[in-house]
Amino acid sequence: MKLYNKILFLTLVQLGAIFSFGIYQIQSLYVTQKAAFDQKNLIQSEMIQKRFEEKLDQLQKTAQILINSQEVVTGIISNDTDMLYNWSKLFLSSSAHKIHFIDLDGTIISRGESEFRFGDDASKRFYVQQALQNDTFLGIDKVDDKECLIFAKRIKQYGERPIGLISVALIIDDDLLSSLVQGTTMNIAYHSENQTLSAIKHETLSNASSLHVMLQAGSIKEASFTIGLASEDELQALKEARTNFFVSIGIALILFVLALHFTLLKHLKEYKSLSQVLIDFYEDRLDIKEVGTTIKHTAQERSTPEVKKIAEAPFNMSQKVAETQDALEHLSSIDQLTSLWNRRKLEEFLDQKLKESERGSFFSVLMIDIDRFKTINDTCGHEIGDHVLEVTAQLMRQSVRASDILGRWGGEEFLLILPQTDTQGACVIAEQMRTKVKHHTFDHYANTVTLSLGVATYRSGDTPNAILKRADTALYRAKNNGRDRVEHED
Repeated sequence: MKLYNKILFLTLVQLGAIFSFGIYQIQSLYVTQKAAFDQKNLIQSEMIQKRFEEKLDQLQKTAQILINSQEVVTGIISNDTDMLYNWSKLFLSSSAHKIHFIDLDGTIISRGESEFRFGDDASKRFYVQQALQNDTFLGIDKVDDKECLIFAKRIKQYGERPIGLISVALIIDDDLLSSLVQGTTMNIAYHSENQTLSAIKHETLSNASSLHVMLQAGSIKEASFTIGLASEDELQALKEARTNFFVSIGIALILFVLALHFTLLKHLKEYKSLSQVLIDFYEDRLDIKEVGTTIKHTAQERSTPEVKKIAEAPFNMSQKVAETQDALEHLSSIDQLTSLWNRRKLEEFLDQKLKESERGSFFSVLMIDIDRFKTINDTCGHEIGDHVLEVTAQLMRQSVRASDILGRWGGEEFLLILPQTDTQGACVIAEQMRTKVKHHTFDHYANTVTLSLGVATYRSGDTPNAILKRADTALYRAKNNGRDRVEHED
């Protein structure tokens, strides 16, 4: 059975090498994707942190603007409730829900959110006491029985004599938390001794960490904000894909070895008879003519597809490994909802175009945002929102050239890379895309869908962040100028 052992050993060596290489490649791909997943979560956490800090900064800016108004100072001195109300209501927004003017005795002179409610005693409130004693307070406390982010500051006449204080408050509720995590795959929760809130209901935070913000606790004990993953589905999908590949390859290897074993046992005599002809020729028991005749006779009587199959088996196995790798690579590069390139792949394309531009090429980018998409989700539901995303992606794909690179940047934002295209050409394409989407009638959404687009063109020495920032700035200019328009960086 020496021939059997040799064939089986050599086949197993080849299969083992292919299997080991496949495991190495899949594990490397998994590690790369896991690192990209972790990096994305880190970026999103930093984005939420920045948004939270901007909320606090907005409270302080609103208070400072009002403090610097001479009319406000006069109104506090003269106890002019109407003047103070008219001033404060101008600054009420999603970033400032409550604005109160309070005298040095802790009595509320005016409320921006309620014209005829004043005279309340707030002297016992922690934030009032702290602001009166220490000039400012930035933290969490209750205002009108609602837990709020509060900035309170003493108001001084001519910058010297205290005459009262102002408090600007943002109510901590589901809307605030949702605005912080909008456009991300993260969740944020607020916990205090009185309540627990979460941006995404019925979801447990994974890999949770606290917001790094110095806030005074006020009268609210154990108040904290926590960030974490809303769902581990994406990471779990990567793990399952890796596990399924290992299992399928292992099962295929076992089945192949069993099939090879029984096939060799069944057909070994045929191979042995052929080898015996060669041995007889070597030992001079047959001459060359007899060898030719015997081999021809044996070949005519014996079927050889099994031999071909054994030779083809390792090749087929490697093909399966390559196909599985290609499938995983494709899954990791495509946005599942829109079938466009995902952000990771877009970043690779952008790096590539920047390198090409260093050798004399050039390109432009379009940052694209669906206007008022949150309203679509809020009023019609995420299913209609997904429908709008899918159809809009199809319409945009129809508006670009074969050489252009279109992908989903995140949420309702898309990125289009236009090779060999200057600003003027990019604006033409952007306008065509905007018009096509605006005039399209959606099957399941009756309203008109519009796009805001920002255009930026490569400059010498550009980095990915630099050109994207210019495109993003142009996009925000389009938003601020009324939406449904194209703006370029210049």
